[in-house]
Amino acid sequence: MQKCRYCGSTVIAPPEMFYATSAKPFGDFSSLSGVALKVAEINDLIHDGKKLDAIKVFRETFGVGLNEAKEAVEKMERGESVDISSMRVKTSRPMTAQEIDAVKKIGFTIGGSVLVTILSSLLIICGVMAAIFYFTWTAVSNIPTVANSAPKPVPTVPVAKPTANPDLTELLKIGGEGNGPGRFKDNRHVAVDGKGRIYSSDYSPFRIQVFDANGEFINQWNAESGTNLYELAADRDGNLFLANDKGIFKFEGETGKLVSKVDGLHVNGMTLTWDHKIVAVSGKTITIFDADLKQIVQLKDAGDRASTTSGFSNVATDGDGFIYATDNHGGEICKFSPDGKFLNRFTSHSNSPHGIAVDPKGRIFVAETSNIKVLDTNGNLLRDLKSNQAFGVAFDQKGDLFVASRPYVIKYSLAF
Repeated sequence: MQKCRYCGSTVIAPPEMFYATSAKPFGDFSSLSGVALKVAEINDLIHDGKKLDAIKVFRETFGVGLNEAKEAVEKMERGESVDISSMRVKTSRPMTAQEIDAVKKIGFTIGGSVLVTILSSLLIICGVMAAIFYFTWTAVSNIPTVANSAPKPVPTVPVAKPTANPDLTELLKIGGEGNGPGRFKDNRHVAVDGKGRIYSSDYSPFRIQVFDANGEFINQWNAESGTNLYELAADRDGNLFLANDKGIFKFEGETGKLVSKVDGLHVNGMTLTWDHKIVAVSGKTITIFDADLKQIVQLKDAGDRASTTSGFSNVATDGDGFIYATDNHGGEICKFSPDGKFLNRFTSHSNSPHGIAVDPKGRIFVAETSNIKVLDTNGNLLRDLKSNQAFGVAFDQKGDLFVASRPYVIKYSLAF
């Protein structure tokens, strides 16, 4: 574990910074204790391929939920740092005999007081109810009987039910929990081509599933081997671009036929420009390719010019070619010109953005599990849309929003 001298955050640093990648991170636990011992145990479990056990130990140690523990362990597995400053460490020690006796005495005292209070309250309530019943019965008995005095029923007026997202209208919902055709377990990315075909896949292991514009299942196919799926993007001609830890791959979207690829590039985020260029972020580097995945330019100092500490995680472009990349630490958005010149950085209003996209009106959409932030090009917050398990976001040519809301893909129309 390391503590940042600038922001004071405590992070679990990748073991590769201190140990050979072929060796176990820790061979001797004798010098470790407390949280450090648990972190060493988690690293060893990851190294041994016991991912589920590592997630379990992480949850028990830091008191987080299953999803948070899974994402943290996967970051450690990829060699990324994990910020544990906001997590609470669960510790315990056995109580002494004196402490147990003291707790028992306090429990007996409090229990007796509570019992007396409850009995007194019940007697008072019974007395009040008896009085109310008596006076009500007396009043009803004194009312004279009048024929046909029953009131006429009032007609029911329908009431409109408010929606959670008045700015969104759900047009289509496909998927659901499962591993059969048309179902997902952990899909985090979505793409739409020029013919309206919809693509999505589980995070790991991944199989690309293809749907038509009406959400009907068309096909599924296995992509190039890789540990995790980091991004999907589709062009107007029906080609699908896929990024994983092995590189970038171009396929015929419906059939899965490999067209071209770039090997050896660990891509964190990827997007397509309006003129079919591919923009990819890898660490602090921004690389731009043509439609055949031939490199046009590589900006290795983009992260330094944007003052990022650990590089970029997601990227999107607008219709004018401007590039928006999220800082991997803190979630701020770094804006670049189409030729890669750094212009500005501003808050994304999200601590941990999962996906970013720009709609045809030039507004920036940032997905963060339980909500989607909508910003203008200067970072001003326009909308805060509630969502459920929102990860990847994409737009079709009409401006409809597609969200990988695991285990579903949901299509929305926008009312703003």
